[in-house]
Amino acid sequence: MKILVICTRRVGDVFLSTSAIHGLRVRYPNAQLDVLVFQGTESGLLSNPELDHVISIGERIGAREHFRFIYQHFQRYDVAISLLPGDRPTLYAWLMGKKRYGTIISRKQSAWKRWVLHDLVEFDGFGRHTLVMYHDIVANLLGKHKVAPQIPERLSEGSGYVSEFNSWRFKDRYVVMHLTPKFRYKEWPITRWRELIQKCLDHDIGVILSGLLNKTESDVLKQLHANDTRVLNLLNRLKIDELVRLIYPAGCYVGTDTAVTHMAAATGKPTVAIFGPSSPLVWGPWPAGHTSDAAPWAQLGSQSSGNVTLIQGSGSCVPCLQEGCDRHVNSESDCLTQLGSEQVSQAILRNFQ
Repeated sequence: MKILVICTRRVGDVFLSTSAIHGLRVRYPNAQLDVLVFQGTESGLLSNPELDHVISIGERIGAREHFRFIYQHFQRYDVAISLLPGDRPTLYAWLMGKKRYGTIISRKQSAWKRWVLHDLVEFDGFGRHTLVMYHDIVANLLGKHKVAPQIPERLSEGSGYVSEFNSWRFKDRYVVMHLTPKFRYKEWPITRWRELIQKCLDHDIGVILSGLLNKTESDVLKQLHANDTRVLNLLNRLKIDELVRLIYPAGCYVGTDTAVTHMAAATGKPTVAIFGPSSPLVWGPWPAGHTSDAAPWAQLGSQSSGNVTLIQGSGSCVPCLQEGCDRHVNSESDCLTQLGSEQVSQAILRNFQ
């Protein structure tokens, strides 16, 4: 049996798909299990050993390349599963699988999808967690039991660290701070991060910095803590799997709404997630070991579930479910820029008492 899972979206979506992938592997241990993702998002799979092949395709390709790709993979799979409601992933499922599973947004506007899919569910991007939606799509293949996103065991083995970490004196007492999401509208201001770093240092807690900052912001942080051996500055240095390895021995992780925060939650380590315009109900980090059908998060308010503490910015519009106040990925979000560091630092310090 050959199974294809299609998740052509962002790194965070791809990582959350590992929950359904794990369920499929357990249910069909001898099947060939492949995944199709966009080029550049493969890191969300963390070289998952439960997969046989990772197929990637460019997000923007021409008709000729598309035709060549479909010709190469036409009807290759016994089962093709689209985890997304878009036209493109559904089309891939139709052309690449003999039996197709998928999801649609509106039954009225998706007649052709209802025709090409053998089994489908209606997509709910506002009232159900993304991981739950993924499991709903494959429920008839798996049953209803839900599992957390999967971190390969090799990343928790206590080896393979970057060289700077091996000689660092604060390996037994530190927090990982991942400063940058992919898009600006999810960012927490660098000034708040500076305050948070100082509050941790005041309690003699080591700090590992990760993320991709521009040169100006990175230089500011380097100069600020250049002579403090408690700060291990790995900005613009780490691959995702290297970062996940560093999260396992940490006392805590803190980050915004980004793929790495989902990964941190899946490790089981105490995780502090800073949320603004995004919906916790749909995108809150899935706590390790949470298998209930009940969503781990409410839509409003700072809250805790399992190993995760979610700090939500304030405002009558929160969460607006938009791309920042100006409605584009490079805009700011007032609910994040106005969120102070005190609540976040308290959540961190609770893990070091």
